[in-house]
Amino acid sequence: MMVSTHFLSRHNIGMLSTATALLSFASPTALFSTLIFATHGHAFAAPGAFTKPSNHPYTFTSTATTKKSTSLSSRRLPDDYPNLNLITPALAAIRKAAKITTCLQPTTSLSKISGITKTDTSPVTIGDFAAQAIVLNLLDKEVEEGEDVFIAEESSQNLDEDLSLEILRVFQQVGLNGIIDNEEDLKRSIDLGQTYGTDGHLNDSVRKRMQEPGLTTRVWCLDPIDGTRGFLRGKQDGGQYCIALALIEDGVPIMGILGCPNLPTDAGDENYAWGDDETGTERGCIFVASRGGGCYQLPLYAASGDDGDTTGAQKVQVTGNDGGADSLSLEEARFCIGVEKYGDPEGKVTAIAKKIHGRLDDDGDILFTRRMDSQVKYGVVARGGSEFITRLPKKEYHEWIWDHACGKIIIEEAGGMQTDTDGNLIDYGLGAKMDKEVDGILISAGGVYHEAILKAYKEQEAERPSST
Repeated sequence: MMVSTHFLSRHNIGMLSTATALLSFASPTALFSTLIFATHGHAFAAPGAFTKPSNHPYTFTSTATTKKSTSLSSRRLPDDYPNLNLITPALAAIRKAAKITTCLQPTTSLSKISGITKTDTSPVTIGDFAAQAIVLNLLDKEVEEGEDVFIAEESSQNLDEDLSLEILRVFQQVGLNGIIDNEEDLKRSIDLGQTYGTDGHLNDSVRKRMQEPGLTTRVWCLDPIDGTRGFLRGKQDGGQYCIALALIEDGVPIMGILGCPNLPTDAGDENYAWGDDETGTERGCIFVASRGGGCYQLPLYAASGDDGDTTGAQKVQVTGNDGGADSLSLEEARFCIGVEKYGDPEGKVTAIAKKIHGRLDDDGDILFTRRMDSQVKYGVVARGGSEFITRLPKKEYHEWIWDHACGKIIIEEAGGMQTDTDGNLIDYGLGAKMDKEVDGILISAGGVYHEAILKAYKEQEAERPSST
């Protein structure tokens, strides 16, 4: 499934020193074998920054509802919040994973980190493996044996002894030793999520168990580092990534926890890149959503030291979507799109934006855009920082559910919407992949915005030259 390659060079230890200051752990004592993933050399706008034409009168004003309050520090998730008994241990697992990824993320795109390259040329780092192992190991201890299924992106198939030992050292350095202490348990924990084949179909034994009469099987879906290219882009280069966990029942995500270590806590803060002397204590947040309970933003780390503590919870909502005074006009609505150009290989997003805004800027680009990697975009829209997200890959691409399952419940509980390009809800109960008929995903703040993006999509499709 993956091709592993050894590269030995010295690791940029500065990023570990930064994380040490943040997490108050001892200074690292080991150097890592490293692999440089080529992330520089691509042309893209500064991640996170809104771009607009200089001759346009529009000035960005956040419509976010996450305003600071003197009573914020004492707020918690409501006692009757749906699935709170599951959210608490899952939140603790995500926070522990965030300590690992924050420690390991490169400082810039020129820094180094160990990893391998998959056969589809996508990178996977020791951060991906470590985060997946910790989250699944902890969740596995919380659920009843045989009742829950895990689906997660990474496999230990090509994780060799050197990389395994490196990950175990990282656990010790961030104070998580005692959870996974040996290579065997590390690989077992990672592979708890390997319940499917390369085609995305669940293994026969898993399907048989899920079809037992009277048994409601929950599926935990995890992307340990969603936006690995953003992770590799580095802290000081504005690289965004997230740890995305969803709980799915009957094909519908009912709970989601989205850990965003580099996202500013204030929705109006556009400073997405770490400063030279930054320790990270003023950035990073977690979005929590559960069906019927709304969406909340929590601090990345709990001040109490209890990783399951929900203190600091603040309810978030999308931009007003009824076309009234709290809404942005469609001509000023903002797109939150990917950094890499392959996210819009056929120029469809640009065509959609032109129809919604009425024109493009002087360079032929979308008028109001924020570019960033990963499902972090869902959090940005959920708290009113943008109105549109699009996912329109090449026709032959078959979507994995971990790239959108968590984002779906986050955006919907904040008042937004996620559908396919026909306006239909997406089935997340077919295995590790979506239905092949899903040829794109449209996400918005809902209401007038979703009506507009569906209409614009259909119009630009109708204007495209026929492929026959």
